[in-house]
Amino acid sequence: MANEQPGDKQGKPAGDAQDGKQGQTAPDAKDTKSGQAAGDAQDGKAHFLRNISQPVVLIALLILAGIWGLILFAIMNWDKGHVLNSMSQIEFARGLITYLFAIVTIGTAVVLVVSALTSSEQSDVYKERFNRGKEVLALLLGVFGTIVGFYFGREVAAKGQPGEAVVSLVPIRLSAPSVISGGTITVSTYVSGGKAPFRYGIGFDKDAIKAAEPAGADGWIIKTVVAPKVTEDQAKNLYVLVEDADGHSAETSIPVLVKPSQ
Repeated sequence: MANEQPGDKQGKPAGDAQDGKQGQTAPDAKDTKSGQAAGDAQDGKAHFLRNISQPVVLIALLILAGIWGLILFAIMNWDKGHVLNSMSQIEFARGLITYLFAIVTIGTAVVLVVSALTSSEQSDVYKERFNRGKEVLALLLGVFGTIVGFYFGREVAAKGQPGEAVVSLVPIRLSAPSVISGGTITVSTYVSGGKAPFRYGIGFDKDAIKAAEPAGADGWIIKTVVAPKVTEDQAKNLYVLVEDADGHSAETSIPVLVKPSQ
């Protein structure tokens, strides 16, 4: 005991203390790092779930799912080629686009109306979101109005096409201004407009006339008719009725002096 030096007594406890601190620090550092990693993983998962639940992200995912679904149906031939092949047709594509715009526009308007009538929130954030919704609705209404205007304009233009021209007849020409009762007279006229081929009927009895005879390919109608029986001079109307291939009709008439036979 007398040979022990004071420095030895001080150095030994100091070394033991350092060894103890080092032994305690190493496990604590590992635990801290592992805890931080677990926390980061949980935060990342929560952040991902928050992002994936956003309406914009959900809509984008639904659109992508619809596109991949159409491609899958086409590859597997489950749709029998009806959908994708029909999309190449102009009429089908126009109808599909109009339908989608109508659904989105009406749905947006309904959401805004329900939100305005049922929500009691008066915060600035809510007002800002509502104003943004109105701006989107105004944009959709503008596009939808353009589509509707296109269809109305197309219908008006279609009615003015040459194939829909009104059937018309030129004034009737007679071979003579008068005819003897029971005699014959030649009638000439010309049909224009409408859609060929034309059929016509000629006679003095309007109710009995049927457009059954084919007109000439050049539009001329020349027919010899028999005058009705009369006992005195009478002015009888001679009628010409014409129909085209679409069922449109036109008629004209001319008075004919019919004299009794001697």
